[in-house]
Amino acid sequence: MMTIFSRVFSSLGYILLLTLALVFISSCRTLKPVKPTTTINDTTAKKLDFKTPKTLTKYLKENEFNFDWLSTKFSATVENDGSKNSFNVSVRAKKDSAMWISVSLLGIEGARMLITQDSVKYMDKINKKYFKGDYQYLSKLLNLGVDFDDVQALLIGNSTEFYMEDDRLKSAKDSSSYLLSTIKKRKLHKILKGDINKSYNETVQSYWLNPLTFKIQKTVIFDMPNNRTFTANYYNFKPIENAYFPFKADFYIEASKKIFVNIEYSKVVHDEALTMPFNIPEKYERIW
Repeated sequence: MMTIFSRVFSSLGYILLLTLALVFISSCRTLKPVKPTTTINDTTAKKLDFKTPKTLTKYLKENEFNFDWLSTKFSATVENDGSKNSFNVSVRAKKDSAMWISVSLLGIEGARMLITQDSVKYMDKINKKYFKGDYQYLSKLLNLGVDFDDVQALLIGNSTEFYMEDDRLKSAKDSSSYLLSTIKKRKLHKILKGDINKSYNETVQSYWLNPLTFKIQKTVIFDMPNNRTFTANYYNFKPIENAYFPFKADFYIEASKKIFVNIEYSKVVHDEALTMPFNIPEKYERIW
């Protein structure tokens, strides 16, 4: 049993950091959600009217999930290099400040992390090892540049930082969603199909928005110069206070490593002050 736990948790921290390396929030203002005429999980056959990038950006930001403190629990399944592992995760977050993460398997805590604006700390409680580092370490593992704001935004379905200039943003629509992107729809289709000209040399960010509530249903970030892609899909939205929260999500990272992660939330509580204990025993071995 301990051999299995040791193997899982020795890589668990790295995998979870890769997953979290594109997640949580921004925006301090009061939300003004667009009231849906049906549930957010429904699709609509109604023909969508065209909306400018400025309008879509406004609706997107107004409907993002906002918090001061956040406490969540979710189950996660990770597929990485041919292996598949499942575990439970508890997260405590102080907006724009810190995230505390506890990872357990069969009720036993095996890993704990504390992530701030400029530091990443990880403790492997099974193998009695730890590291203290920064986002340079995450970027090396992911082969993808990340920071705290990215780590804040994606787990709960908010937008990461993107170009706000009208001449950089493009909008489009189809039968079921709006598209807000830093590239034209036609060229985006070529990228998705893999037949884009190799000389294309930009990072592309694209968001597919629900036409009723303007919540993000899908996020795709293409780092074309380095041939790296991150995709997030969000499902099963439920109302929490005055905003919607995606209780299911999956993430796919395709870079030097290919990682697929599926998560399902069982608990989401916000605006209750929390502690973030992280004390490393003296006998633990430092690995970074």
